[in-house]
Amino acid sequence: MAGAKGWIVLGKDRAIRRRENERQAVLDANVKLFTLTSANLSGQDMAEAFVLALPRIARVVAASTGPLIAAVYRDGKVKLLR
Repeated sequence: MAGAKGWIVLGKDRAIRRRENERQAVLDANVKLFTLTSANLSGQDMAEAFVLALPRIARVVAASTGPLIAAVYRDGKVKLLR
């Protein structure tokens, strides 16, 4: 549903890069997923990381035409995983 609506999905699953079936589900659903890499962040820290990453997320989304999975780091860095 999110992919069909063109929504961006924010998540917290640092192990997704090792789970082929989950990665494939994201891609099949045409989702643009940005997932935090750190497992030990408070809600406040997660929000801050995504806010820091917003300009980078916007650039990645604008440059992409299909589904993607990207890691979001605590400092706001964004790294395309797929």
